[in-house]
Amino acid sequence: MKMKNLFRIWDRSQTVYEIDQKNNCRKKKIGKLRAIYKILGHASKRDNIMLGVSIFSAFAIAFVAPIAMYTLIAPVLNVFLKLETPGNPYHINMTAEIPMVRFYGYGYCAIGVVTLFLSIIQIMASEIASRNITSKIKTAYLSKMLSIETAWYDRSQEQFVYTVSHDLQKMIVLFDTEMTNAAEMVSYFIFGCISGIVVSWRVALLSLGLMLLTMLALYFILQASKKKANLQQDFVKKCTKITSEVLGNARTVAAYGGEYEEIKRYKSTLKMANKYGLQHITVISAGKAFTYFQLCIIYIVAYYFSVRLYLMDDFDPAFLAVILTVQINSLYNCSYMLSTVSDIYMVLDSVQRVTNFLDTETSYSKSMEHGIEPNTFKADISFRNVQFSYPTNLYTKVLHDLTLDIEPGKVTAVVGTSGTGKSTIVSLISRLYDPIAGQILIGGVDIKKLNVSWLRNQIGVVTQEPTLFDTSIEENIRYGKTTATLEEIIEAAKISNAHGFIEKLPSGYASIVGERGTKLSGGQKQRIAIARAIVRKPKLLLLDEATSALDTHSEGIVQEALDNAMRGRTTVIVAHRMSTVKKADVIYAMKEGRVVEKGTHSELMELGGYYYSLAMIQELEEKDKVVTINHKDVSREESVEETIPFVEENMEFSQDKKKLRLTTKNIKMMLVSFFAILFATITSTFLSIFHYIFSLLCQSFTYARDEIMHVAMVDIGYLFGLAVITFFSVIFSDMFSTIATQIWLGKLQKKAFNKIVSIDISWFDWRGNSPNECLEILTNTPSLIESVTGDRAAHVLIFVLSLVFTVVYSFLVSVSVSLANLPLFLIIIILNCLRLKTRDADARVAALTTRSTKVATEYVQSVKTIQILNCQKYVVNQYQEMLARSKKEAMGSIAWYAVVYSFSKTLIRWTLAILFFYGVDVIARDNNVRGTLLIGVAFTLSVASSLIGPALVATSNYPSARQAIKQLYRIAYSRKVLNTLTDEGIKPEIRGNVEFQDVMFSYPTREKVQVLKRLNLKIEAGKTVALVGDSGCGKSTIVSLLERFYLPNEGKILIDGNDINDINVRYLRSQMGLVSQEPVLFDMTIKENILYGLEDEVTMDKIIEAAKIANIHDFIMKLPQAYETSVGERGSKLSGGQKQRIAIARAVLRNPKILLLDEATSALDTENEKVVQEALENASVGRTTIVIAHRLSTIRKADKIVVLQSGVVVEEGNHEQLMERRSHYFNMINR
Repeated sequence: MKMKNLFRIWDRSQTVYEIDQKNNCRKKKIGKLRAIYKILGHASKRDNIMLGVSIFSAFAIAFVAPIAMYTLIAPVLNVFLKLETPGNPYHINMTAEIPMVRFYGYGYCAIGVVTLFLSIIQIMASEIASRNITSKIKTAYLSKMLSIETAWYDRSQEQFVYTVSHDLQKMIVLFDTEMTNAAEMVSYFIFGCISGIVVSWRVALLSLGLMLLTMLALYFILQASKKKANLQQDFVKKCTKITSEVLGNARTVAAYGGEYEEIKRYKSTLKMANKYGLQHITVISAGKAFTYFQLCIIYIVAYYFSVRLYLMDDFDPAFLAVILTVQINSLYNCSYMLSTVSDIYMVLDSVQRVTNFLDTETSYSKSMEHGIEPNTFKADISFRNVQFSYPTNLYTKVLHDLTLDIEPGKVTAVVGTSGTGKSTIVSLISRLYDPIAGQILIGGVDIKKLNVSWLRNQIGVVTQEPTLFDTSIEENIRYGKTTATLEEIIEAAKISNAHGFIEKLPSGYASIVGERGTKLSGGQKQRIAIARAIVRKPKLLLLDEATSALDTHSEGIVQEALDNAMRGRTTVIVAHRMSTVKKADVIYAMKEGRVVEKGTHSELMELGGYYYSLAMIQELEEKDKVVTINHKDVSREESVEETIPFVEENMEFSQDKKKLRLTTKNIKMMLVSFFAILFATITSTFLSIFHYIFSLLCQSFTYARDEIMHVAMVDIGYLFGLAVITFFSVIFSDMFSTIATQIWLGKLQKKAFNKIVSIDISWFDWRGNSPNECLEILTNTPSLIESVTGDRAAHVLIFVLSLVFTVVYSFLVSVSVSLANLPLFLIIIILNCLRLKTRDADARVAALTTRSTKVATEYVQSVKTIQILNCQKYVVNQYQEMLARSKKEAMGSIAWYAVVYSFSKTLIRWTLAILFFYGVDVIARDNNVRGTLLIGVAFTLSVASSLIGPALVATSNYPSARQAIKQLYRIAYSRKVLNTLTDEGIKPEIRGNVEFQDVMFSYPTREKVQVLKRLNLKIEAGKTVALVGDSGCGKSTIVSLLERFYLPNEGKILIDGNDINDINVRYLRSQMGLVSQEPVLFDMTIKENILYGLEDEVTMDKIIEAAKIANIHDFIMKLPQAYETSVGERGSKLSGGQKQRIAIARAVLRNPKILLLDEATSALDTENEKVVQEALENASVGRTTIVIAHRLSTIRKADKIVVLQSGVVVEEGNHEQLMERRSHYFNMINR
């Protein structure tokens, strides 16, 4: 049978086909080995050749090493043994043997040069090939992701993000180091075993059997350690999640008194992470200790058996040292190989995921390249009995036999409540999804038959939440038409009313908008999105809730831009605000996925049906223009807060020795540290003692035959004792050093976490203290600190002390030979330092790689936007250019690294060459110097030299770790302006009377900007007071001051006549309930979220009562697990209205005397707003309620409405009174 046919059979056995009906595709499930082949199929012929050269070089290096040992070392050792035999029966003249020994030295140097060049070739070839291959795979993967249907992302976007940020990065390691390392290790093991068997098959097979048992044991130890490591990582992730939740929701934690609950959660999770971390280190240490122990046992068994063979005249003792050295090196290689193979296997999971996805075949992806492309686009769109369900919920139909027509050149509006399928129509027209039944016709052609790319070029889409990319405004608009000139971009910006504010920005069209457009306001982002949609001059414009998330002022500007954009185009408007669709030519009213009414606005109003009822509900909203007095169109970039430089005076933080030595007074810590150092010191003597005993083993063959066995048993006793002592010292050094780090770092982490939970909110405003920066410090710095402490610190100590003991031992044996080796030592140290210098270049490459990964992740997270804009090729090309820059930056450091690393590795081998060239002269001159001892010294120095690199690498993180420790201490010892965990302060009975007396306030980072200016305000107990005014007038600041998130600069805030500063903070907040615009829920059950922050026992009846008041009980009871249902991260499993009602229930359960409602309904649609508003009205009964809102319907029933302007009260009264005065409030309503 031909090899080609054999490969086909293997290929089929490695591939399984799976029909994915949900995604209408055939998925290949490719085996792991087949996955590598598929990946290499994406590489060029040149890259595959380079990878092959790299693997061949690794094989060659592994082949040369054992051959050199047998052909060059063994003969020299044989000379030394004969020379040291008492009475010199072999008549060895060392002076006469010098030329022969030096000849072997030349041979060893020559082999060193060969391995030097092979090593350089191996590293350079693998590095270049791996970067080329992974760049092509990354590009192919991103291209595939952007061309596949949206349904894939609805179910597993996190998986795609994970693959981009994780799987594709792993593949570099696979082709760069793992494959070549595995090849070198496997071949060294094979060649070592073969050469040993050739020399003495009995000794070789015996030691090989013991090695295989050792490898098997190490495999199980490795598996056990991975389980512990995974458990540790799970709890570390939970710690990160808790920290992220607390920092991201600091105001909610503070307002609801969740400090103790969060501290308890964090401590218990950190305790479990440390528990499994210690177990992981202990298992790993046991594996290392077992390796040391087995190394000695293999020597003992092989040595004893060799002595028996020697006494039977069936063994040359010179080969014992060589066999053992080669096979012990094989054992070391195999122990590392197990780890490498395990890593490769894990990487293959990533490779398999990538190849399975790349080989996925879909009808949709085919239509991206094929399909009908009509000469002209006629926007005559017909839905015929269309049915649709989202892939994530196939059993819930969103559209039921939908039939509607969109006529060319007209404005068609689709209205209805949330969940009726309005936005689904836009998604279907854009071919983000395909209907499960029925037809969509465009110009009489089934939409599935049209070329997707051509179709999307005819369409412009503007959605409710515009997605902008972290690049310039010009580039963001150019995504709409990749060939657009600057003149075309400016023209589109003028039509969208964006040109004016863009010109005012410091960098104009080159201004960077930030991640997801964070540097721009909502209205500005929307106008740029409109410019992006119309720059391509689309025939069809789809507007999906394009103004619903904007305030009144921004809505007016954006609506004007949309009116400009709609001129001369077929337009489909999806909206729930009737004011947006009044001018439409045709309006379709939808309910539960069906069209229930059709007509113009006036026709539907006259009909008095469903549309009419929606319009009546929103009648008050038509007048809702209350929020914006003189609202300025200011971007966040223009109004960036003046940040006061961070100064140490704002922190009670100093780096004096007392604070930086947090644990020096801790006796337990000192004892644990002492034992860690003690056992590390004992472990570090292993290398010198082992090789000294090794020399004794060799010397034993020089004794008389009747004495050899006795001497051998004594030496075996020494070696066994060393094995037992080292076994325990390795375990205890790692274990005690890890415990010491956990005590110190754990205490510091808990103190830092306690501080961020309980510190006053104003602290986060200072530079360096933002929640994201604190999250970075608390989550990333511990791992950085751990990289230089704990068992890592023990390893460094062992490396250093091993070098010291090795040098001392070598000087004790021979001062002159040791001095000859010192320059080599220094050169190796210098080379390794130079190797570390390549980290600067690596850092630049890493920065570029991180940037490209971030961009790819951004593209994946915004895949719908990219697909709608039809700019896949454009973004893939941009990504490809970024990868090319990263690869180009890496090429310079690759050559440098290859040469320096290869030289340092080769010089380690030349310690034996020095023995050949110089040591033999010493032996010839001084009969007291033993050659066997010098070989032991050479082996010791060789191993010790190899420790220099790891020791320097291990210490290279110290500067970063030291800075990380300072950052963690800075947080842990920051000064509190306000201590929320104290019992200090009075706890009076709260009735709810609130009074502001001449209150002055400015934010800590903007001291020159007075937000409140001598504010005087009285709120009576049990009344509902609404605060209205323009943005920045101080409404939300009043709420923040009442919650004591900040302290006033001047004046007093009184509650029932008591100064707010005199009242215990936790008690004060327990008497308040805060419901904000974006309700914050934690990743807990509904019950736990409602109970959040309460320390007293609460009955289930009270929880249900609070839920009923919040109009959420009936919904909860419909859930399978009712109150025990998890809400997901940030309440992701619930809708906005449901989250808001649970937040209301949480506030009501506390039975607060003061209820604070900060824009609690502004982000909801009409239907949800009505339900939540009713819940809020229920919750307000019998309580002092302070409402901040911009919708008139929310505030008109208030007992008192307070109008704020520039931080002062300009008018107050109820709705009727203020309307009669015809002043500020009246002007807002009628503007």
